Amino acid sequence: MISDRTFERIENLFDISLLKNVRVLIAGCGSGGASVALQLVMSGIQNFTLIDNDTLEPENVIRHVCGRRFIGQKKVDAVADVLLDRNPNANIVRIDADIMNYPNLAAEIAKSDVVVLATDNEPTRYTINELCVRHQVHFVVGRVFTRGIGGEVFAYRPQSGGCLACLESLLERTQYREGVKEIDLVSDDEREKVYGMEIAEIKDSPGLAVDIGFITSFHARFVLDSIAGQLTDRPKYLIPIDENYVVWGNRPVHPFAKHFQLQRINLSPQAQCAVCGSGSGSNV
Repeated sequence: MISDRTFERIENLFDISLLKNVRVLIAGCGSGGASVALQLVMSGIQNFTLIDNDTLEPENVIRHVCGRRFIGQKKVDAVADVLLDRNPNANIVRIDADIMNYPNLAAEIAKSDVVVLATDNEPTRYTINELCVRHQVHFVVGRVFTRGIGGEVFAYRPQSGGCLACLESLLERTQYREGVKEIDLVSDDEREKVYGMEIAEIKDSPGLAVDIGFITSFHARFVLDSIAGQLTDRPKYLIPIDENYVVWGNRPVHPFAKHFQLQRINLSPQAQCAVCGSGSGSNV
C-alpha cells in the first residue's frame, strides 16, 4: 500500500502520528497559500480546510503548484487534488467562498490549530487577525513584495507575541519597510509608470516562482513551528524559532543591500494595540 511508505524518509525527524489531529486552515489558495499547503502535507499534516473562491487561470500556472490540467477549476478543488496526490489519506474540506463574506469564517478559525493567512489584500488579513486574536488561534501570514524583490512572514503566537496590528504599528515607526511597497499599496499612477500594464494584471505580478518560493518556505516553516509548539511532544528536530517576524530580500534592490538579506524581529504585544490591547511594548 502506497501510504505505508509515504513518510518513511522523514519518520526519523518526528513521529508523523503526532500530527494526525492537527487542523490547518488555508485562507487563500493562490501561489503562496497553495505552496505552503503542499509543503505542509509533505511534512505529515493531514487535516486541511481550504477557503478561496477564485478559479485557476492560464496566467496562474507559471507560479502555482497546480499546472495546466487544472485550468478552469476552482482553486480549492485544484489544490485539494494536488495535496491528495501527495497523501491520499489527507482529509480536506473545500470552501468555495469569498473570505470576507463567508458567514462561518469565525467558526472555521476557532476549530483550527493554525491559520495559513495567504490572501492578497488588507481587509481579509485584518479580519482574520481579529478573529484569531479573539479565539486565541495561531496564524502565520506571508507576503511577497512588489516585483518579488523580497517578502515578509509574521507569526501570531497567542499569549506571547503581538498581533498583525501590533506589527503594522511598529513598522510605521521603523525603517524595516522603507522603500518596500506591496502592489496593493502602490498608486495607480505608479503601477502604470513602473509596469506599463493594466492594474488587474499588475495585482497578480509579485515576481518569479523562485522569488515566491523563498517566502513560502519561511511561511511553511513558521507554520510548523506554531504547530510543534502546541503538541504535547515537540518534534526534536523542529527547534523553536525565537523570532516571530522575518523580512527577506531576494536581491539587492532598495531597501535591501545584498542578495538573500534577512532581518529577524521578535515582536511583543503593543500596549496601545486596538486589537490585542496588551503587553508593555516591543523588544525589537
